[in-house]
Amino acid sequence: MKIILFDLGDTLEYKKESISVLRDDALELLSGIQYLHDNDRKNLVVGLISDWDQDPVKYYHLLEELGISHFFKPHPEKVTLSNEVGVTKPHEKIFRTAIDKIQKDLQYRNVIFITEKKDHIIAARKYGMMAIRINFPGKTDGETNTLIEILPFINLFSLM
Repeated sequence: MKIILFDLGDTLEYKKESISVLRDDALELLSGIQYLHDNDRKNLVVGLISDWDQDPVKYYHLLEELGISHFFKPHPEKVTLSNEVGVTKPHEKIFRTAIDKIQKDLQYRNVIFITEKKDHIIAARKYGMMAIRINFPGKTDGETNTLIEILPFINLFSLM
């Protein structure tokens, strides 16, 4: 099994005039991942890890508003919030919890984490995950400018 973990804020969505909006190619990437399989012909699983200090229902409502909730259902299995774990990213406990909710004891080498935060990328790689840093809109210090550019890397990863 292979898991693709995403950060939500400033990765799949961002604030535009204080309103959460989905990045232009987020739906395209999430839709494309649905068609990828690992070497055992199992679908890749996507999940979310977020630093969140509010009621989880508000988070799920945000996913609905953004039009991406269905990619991360069932939510209790595929969404991991910091306030349920007691630590924020990049603490290893939040990553391990997110992975174990999907597949208990899956090795980190079977996981990709995608975010815009450099320190989270460094930590994820230290734990043994593949990690890809997307540029925050208007920045150029990440590894890729658009989400859809990540799809070929995810495809290669799925076959490893």
